Amino acid sequence: MKLKMGYKNFVKNYPEIYHSAVYYPTFLKLRKKGNSFQTIKNTLYKKVPYSTLHFWFHGRIPLPFKEFSSIKKEFNEKDLENLGTIVGHVLGDGGITRKKILRYCNTEDSLIDEFQNAINDVFHKSPMNKFKEKTGIIRLDYPRLISRALLCLFGEFSLGGGNKKITYQIDRMPVWWKIKLIQAFYNDDGSVPDSGHYMGVTFKQKDKDLTLWVQKILKKLGIISRLTKDENRWHLRITNYLDMVKFREKVNFSKGYRKQVHLDEIIARIKYPHWKTKNQIIELLKKRTKTRKELVSILNLKAGTIYGHLHGWKRKGKIKKTTKGLVDIGMIKVRKKGRINIYELV
Repeated sequence: MKLKMGYKNFVKNYPEIYHSAVYYPTFLKLRKKGNSFQTIKNTLYKKVPYSTLHFWFHGRIPLPFKEFSSIKKEFNEKDLENLGTIVGHVLGDGGITRKKILRYCNTEDSLIDEFQNAINDVFHKSPMNKFKEKTGIIRLDYPRLISRALLCLFGEFSLGGGNKKITYQIDRMPVWWKIKLIQAFYNDDGSVPDSGHYMGVTFKQKDKDLTLWVQKILKKLGIISRLTKDENRWHLRITNYLDMVKFREKVNFSKGYRKQVHLDEIIARIKYPHWKTKNQIIELLKKRTKTRKELVSILNLKAGTIYGHLHGWKRKGKIKKTTKGLVDIGMIKVRKKGRINIYELV
């Protein structure tokens, strides 16, 4: 998948005084054909002010066109992954001011590095300001050019203090991209409580609509969460063991981040013996696809046992109930290659 940034949409993110610059490419075509100033003026009548057209004719390039020419306009899949991370962090502990300054702040060095690296990989820009407060919060400021590119690509998902939302442009992105966004969002606004009465994964947000959107994407991934309100914040809680495992395998926190390590520790501590083999199968399929025969050989278990973990056990008796396998619960998918079933992570 590729994403392109259009010039007309880019110009819309400038003050109104610059909006006539949308006709600058038309002006260049007319100028290239050797048209006189009078002919160009008649062609762009009522679209471009006379004084602006005069400046263009004598070599002045409008700011939107100049900046659009200097920034990346086509984004490949790797760029999109980074853009998902950037948008997720902006919705979390970042923001775009009314003056179009892009900002991000955090106390975690790893998350500051993650945001900086994502911006640098896509736009090849360093922060124009970076400073650490006495409280330990590290703040980053980026130039308007990057904000305008993000707003052009994803709409006004953040503009001004506290004005954050899921735009049409974000909602139409593929699920894999939304997962990158949600991971960054969880890095900022998620936690892994571990107390006597509650352990699991929690997402906290003041904005209910943002929280409901996150819950909707989790549901698409087969992850059940519970929404509650505590004082002025909405809490999205994942407490079921299976849903915690699904969250870890499909979303998770960034690799090596303390919250990700803590989640691993909690899952390992919960006593679910029948999930030991399922987790082993998941780990093996992370590396590459495998057949059931390969899984049997590696794990040194009976073929029927591996089949049960993959496809579940259908029992008619009352003592042992029917159980679902990894394929049934949507964590693994199976495809045919000739007569052989090939298993891979969803």
